[in-house]
Amino acid sequence: MTSSKVRPSTSTQLGGDTSALRTLNLRSVLRVLYGGGSHTIASIAAAAGISRPTTTQAISDLLAAGWIQTADQAIDKVEKKDGRGRPAQRFEFRPGAGHVLGVDIGGHKVLVLVSDLSGEIVAERRESLRPTSPRSRRLTIMNEAINEALEAAGLSAADILCAAIATPGVVGPDGKVAHAPAIPEWAGVDLGGHVRNRFGIPTQVFNDMRMAALAEHWKGVARDASDVVYVHVGRRMGTGLLVAGRPHAGRHGAAAEIGLWRGLPWAHAYERLLDLAPGRSTDQEDAIQAIFEAAKAGDAAAQAGIDGFADLLVAGLAPVMVTIDLELVIIGGGISAAGEAIREPVRVRVERETDFPPKVVCSVLGDHSSAIGAVRCALDVAEERLFAELKPGQGTPAQQGVGVALSRG
Repeated sequence: MTSSKVRPSTSTQLGGDTSALRTLNLRSVLRVLYGGGSHTIASIAAAAGISRPTTTQAISDLLAAGWIQTADQAIDKVEKKDGRGRPAQRFEFRPGAGHVLGVDIGGHKVLVLVSDLSGEIVAERRESLRPTSPRSRRLTIMNEAINEALEAAGLSAADILCAAIATPGVVGPDGKVAHAPAIPEWAGVDLGGHVRNRFGIPTQVFNDMRMAALAEHWKGVARDASDVVYVHVGRRMGTGLLVAGRPHAGRHGAAAEIGLWRGLPWAHAYERLLDLAPGRSTDQEDAIQAIFEAAKAGDAAAQAGIDGFADLLVAGLAPVMVTIDLELVIIGGGISAAGEAIREPVRVRVERETDFPPKVVCSVLGDHSSAIGAVRCALDVAEERLFAELKPGQGTPAQQGVGVALSRG
């Protein structure tokens, strides 16, 4: 796919004045535009709290460096450039000034999303994995998926400001996978180091369920909630926790990892539910749909299986609910396709556990959730570094700002 993005010239610089004041002015103007919408010079100056001539100079510098662009719909007759009433020019942040990667690598797939700085997904690539694949093969397939996603976006690795990877298991404070019994040879893998060494892209690594919860907070059913638990029910069971809108990992990266609770038989609960499917379908989505359809038709065994599963699910979630005083429980994974048929039995049990029950909802993001959450984390890092490091005289978006602060080593 041919990219339509305008590539900033590598020779463009933000002028020669490296004073701290000019740096602050550039950041102030860029922050106004980064907030969204198109703005006139007068409105930017007012929002940034700086003079019009200073704003004009900052706009010129930012245009030259490729961080901003003129808005297509430049019509505003309130502010006039001259006595004849020509409409004032408007400016906006250019999302294509930089891109980030969000990667979800698990037992059965690799999903790579390429996003511009507005959060718009401009390319994606999915590859299937065998659950038994060794580490080397899994990493090779991830490399291929990243390359293909970049090619689809018309980008190179040098155009990517940063990346975030979501993966199953306990991810320690050092970014390495500390515990991942579901994936062969996965414990100890340094995914961030691998991507940095292979592509030269600054990379962070997170637990996939926490990324799924973050994705729901950003683009899904948890946009208005801050304290959330996401529970994934599919080929495996997993949970992710948000506290005050941010992923909560705990000291070892194992916060809310209910599957590690040795007194709770979560490990094979979903498999036992699938065993009740009429015809014993080998396709999990078909099997779970058949179970809920059978229960709806009056199959007592299917209904008992669903009720028993809901009992176990809420037994694991209850300590988290009352400790965090959750606002929301999100049911994700393959079982979320059952909708109200799984939400209602879980809701009933949740309300029995506490006088202040959280709302129970089903995910709407499907199996994109972890990759979307990884994109959000990468964007957060990009934004933080952008405003921390933007300086005059440091070159283009690919050369300065995020690229300066996020060491490629």
